[in-house]
Amino acid sequence: MTTKASTTVAQQWILLIHQLPPKPTNLRVRTWRKLQKLGAVAIKNSVYVLPASEKAHEDFQWLKQEIESTGGEAAVFRADSVEGTTDEEIIAAFRKARDEEFAALSAEFDGLTGAIREQSRGKHLSAGRLSSHEGEIDKLHSELERVAANDFFNADGRNVAFSAFERCQKVLRSAQGPAEKASLSQTKGGTLAVAKYQGQRWVTRRNLHIDRLASAWLIKQFIDKRPRFYFVGEGETVEGAIPFDTFGAKFTHHGEDCTFETMLKQFGLAESKGLREIGEIVHDIDLKDEKFHRLEAVGLNAIIDGLSKVLRDDRKLLQQTSVVFDGLYALLSQASEKKSEAKTRKRRRSKTK
Repeated sequence: MTTKASTTVAQQWILLIHQLPPKPTNLRVRTWRKLQKLGAVAIKNSVYVLPASEKAHEDFQWLKQEIESTGGEAAVFRADSVEGTTDEEIIAAFRKARDEEFAALSAEFDGLTGAIREQSRGKHLSAGRLSSHEGEIDKLHSELERVAANDFFNADGRNVAFSAFERCQKVLRSAQGPAEKASLSQTKGGTLAVAKYQGQRWVTRRNLHIDRLASAWLIKQFIDKRPRFYFVGEGETVEGAIPFDTFGAKFTHHGEDCTFETMLKQFGLAESKGLREIGEIVHDIDLKDEKFHRLEAVGLNAIIDGLSKVLRDDRKLLQQTSVVFDGLYALLSQASEKKSEAKTRKRRRSKTK
């Protein structure tokens, strides 16, 4: 259960004061939209505020530069208090602004839920409409995550909006046929069908490290083109989500394999030499048994450790390390292709002799 921020704790603020030129005429709207996306609220005419943080200061500085580049004037500064208003009044303004955004999203989710139910009852819910509804839910969910990230003081509408999202997801899942709902169905050959895993929710333990990071990258790049990841604490769960690298899960350590290797085998991806070699590197780092003696393990582990110390947010860490895995996969795949070409040329030469 969340509790509202105590108003007895001293609060610092970052303020943006600006004056816009009459032209370009769309500058005022552009500036207002950017302030909305940042979650800033107006406390006076042309005075916007955010709770003090390095990110807030940087965001306002970028906006200040843009305003000044168009001939306007702007100033950014930190303040312990704002003359003419109290911290309690500013916090109330933030909660009110977020509640309005959460309410609008709740209405959107509830409207979509009603439409899905009605179409399902009337047997008008075609595969095309299902796909369209899935896309709309994803779009609304992304907006919900953005608003939640700007919910600095735990607005009351937050839980209501997420409940509306969960209801919408539940109704959509119940409207899908058995083929769409099967989350662990397999093909005849025993390999899991990637098509059954599109648009899924995936959950793992928070404080990501090598095996969970690599597995999440594998899911996004080769299994589920529209995944939604959740990172939870001990004993927490996410309804309807597919767990990975957690105790008792289908996708976790099996025998001598780490989670990444397990998923490669179960989804029939182990034929890719680039992915297989990444699995060997991840194995050596995660299990520390030196099974494959991959020289890249030390370097990759150092990179992951360094990024973990700089990026303390799991989503940001996953985003940054995904680029590292992209590069590693490209390098190993290219090396594999060159070796294959060299072997082919060698066989051809031996045949001509």
